Amino acid sequence: MINFIKLYLGLFRRVVSSFLLSPFDEKERVRIATLYAVYQERKVTFPEDPYIIPKTDIFEIENQDTAIYEGVDECGFGHITEFELKVICHIVRKYQPKTIFEIGTFEGRTTLNIALNTTADAKIFTLDLPASELDKTSMNIEAGEVAYVDKKESGGRFLGSPQKVKITQLYGDSGTYDFSLYANTIDFMFVDGSHAHDYVINDTEKALKMVKKGGVILWHDYTNWEGVKDVLNNFYKNHAGFSTLRHIGGTSIVMMIR
Repeated sequence: MINFIKLYLGLFRRVVSSFLLSPFDEKERVRIATLYAVYQERKVTFPEDPYIIPKTDIFEIENQDTAIYEGVDECGFGHITEFELKVICHIVRKYQPKTIFEIGTFEGRTTLNIALNTTADAKIFTLDLPASELDKTSMNIEAGEVAYVDKKESGGRFLGSPQKVKITQLYGDSGTYDFSLYANTIDFMFVDGSHAHDYVINDTEKALKMVKKGGVILWHDYTNWEGVKDVLNNFYKNHAGFSTLRHIGGTSIVMMIR
């Protein structure tokens, strides 16, 4: 009886401690879930991370981070637009591409910032679907993308900038656009057009033909749109050439070095 009382008091103290600490300690939350499962007679399951591409971050890319971390990649998902823009600029500055191609201009904010971080002789091509072709796309786009196409002009952010001399605005549907002129000529490519499944496949296949060996491809919205996530996950799992894909931590950007 004495041993039982000791066991009871010890277990009571452990359970109370777990309840008090669980909001702040992942291990204690697991203990509570396991105990709950014993009484429910069912196996404990936890949600799996659907974003299976290994993470990297700007510090790893730049090889400048000397800090020590633990569990950084276990944080929740989300992105900070300003930070993503800075990440893209850091990558551009690191690799100093001479030829850049962007699918999806929108207002040209990314285009302008890429231009600001490249040399004077860099050439940037950016392709956008004109509003007049919104109902003529070769593949279905997502309903939530209509507002990004139905606008007065593309690239308004760079039109009055001195950086405009580096930028060539192109118009068309990436599903039918003739990219042959740019085959194996591009150093850096940013894929941020339609996020619909078929378009992501199309734009990815076109990027592979355009970007030179050693060049960089970035995809945007990996954690924001199902089409992007599903396509890149599939390529990563089933195509050996995509084993170098990396999801840049703290962003929705996936990166590949060709």
